[in-house]
Amino acid sequence: MVMLKTNKLLKQVFGYTFIFTFVILFIASVASTSAYNCKPGDTKCEEARSNMKQNQAEAYEYTKKADSVAAQISQLNAEISALNKEIADSEAKLAQLEVDIKNTEKKLSEQQRALATMLIDMHFSGDAEPITILAGSTTISDYAEKQAREDVAKQEVAAASERVKQIRADLDKQKTEAEIALQSSQDKRNLVAVKKSDQQILKAQYDKSADDASALASYWEEQLKALAWTPPSNTVGSGSRMWGANNTYPYRYNCPADNVRYSAYGGAVCQCTSYASYKALEKWGISNTWGGHAYNYVNAVGYTVPSTGVKTYVDKNPAANTIAIQLGGSYGHVMWVESVNANGSINVTEYNVNWSSIGCHIGDFCSRNNVGSAGTYFLHFD
Repeated sequence: MVMLKTNKLLKQVFGYTFIFTFVILFIASVASTSAYNCKPGDTKCEEARSNMKQNQAEAYEYTKKADSVAAQISQLNAEISALNKEIADSEAKLAQLEVDIKNTEKKLSEQQRALATMLIDMHFSGDAEPITILAGSTTISDYAEKQAREDVAKQEVAAASERVKQIRADLDKQKTEAEIALQSSQDKRNLVAVKKSDQQILKAQYDKSADDASALASYWEEQLKALAWTPPSNTVGSGSRMWGANNTYPYRYNCPADNVRYSAYGGAVCQCTSYASYKALEKWGISNTWGGHAYNYVNAVGYTVPSTGVKTYVDKNPAANTIAIQLGGSYGHVMWVESVNANGSINVTEYNVNWSSIGCHIGDFCSRNNVGSAGTYFLHFD
């Protein structure tokens, strides 16, 4: 399973190590590397493969992080747009308040002038003196009425002036609140803009790291191509029937007759899938949950092996204690790999092979040596 190295850049930025394992990435790496086989024991080839997978994984992770930051930048842009609208609304409100305040000041000035004119008229026009009003009145009630009209006029002008003053005070309060709201929106926008700038810098770092990792992956892929090994073509190999201690399959004494009943290991009794799944359970403690069809084994990735905690994976590199998978026909065929030879051929045990000429029979056990591994997939458990 792909395990990523410590990301130095992220460690410098965030102060901790990121380790990622992704099934999707793993499947992609299997598809891209299955064409390159390493000869058993070729450490340089395996190192190139490992480095390529690690760099591919790092490139994938950096790209994923860059995409995540890009989404955050998009969100910040939306926040900035909303704040710009708030600022525009506040500015428009302030502009209207300025107009309203000027109009109110004009009204206040007019009211104040009206009151001043009235006071002047009352005190200097001759009609304003009580004695004159009294002299011009025919009766005491006429005098009182004239005096009351003068008082009411003064009160109305004074009240109107007070109302205009209150309107002016309210407008001044609204203006102060609008100015505070405008400044708050501007401050928020500035903070978001700084955060956006930081995120853009981080995204550029992630993009560069992804490009660097991709370049390294391409380099190691070229090295892997140069070191890749073509296994020998698939050969029949020799075969022999075995019973007793050499064959631990629980149904060994039922075969080949009992080849219909479904076994507890995956596939019918005395079939290849049942036997291979039993060997995986015997060796690794993992039960078959991927199905009894040989074609299912190619996709049996990501299952946890209880004895080690690692995940199953599939490639074209032969190894002992794996399940060899040969695709073809309606059902395909699976075998248990006992060991791998220096030339890349494999020694296998299996069930249900129709090669009676070499001692292998339908529904029965068979052991073959020097079987070519070309075109064969291997389900690994370690």
